[in-house]
Amino acid sequence: VPMSILNPERPLTDDEKEFIDYLLPKLPPVVARKEVGRVLGGIVAHQTLNMADCAGSGPTIAYRVGRSVVYRTESLLGWLVLRFGVSRIANLKTL
Repeated sequence: VPMSILNPERPLTDDEKEFIDYLLPKLPPVVARKEVGRVLGGIVAHQTLNMADCAGSGPTIAYRVGRSVVYRTESLLGWLVLRFGVSRIANLKTL
């Protein structure tokens, strides 16, 4: 994951790196905000991204294409793990 899209003050954990490395090649290079929920399997809603963008805390690399907002996928995934964190579940009974 390019460091330019991440916060250098908080490095990624091994679980977060694994999560991004697993998903990145399986996703399209850009994701429209309105399709984020579908593309990421419901992990985050498009409304969450809209509110983060309005607050100036959304993914660092976004584009407006016509009336749509689209994110570079690596920027979106970087934002997701830094915002919410990711940790591997060793035993589902621990949920």
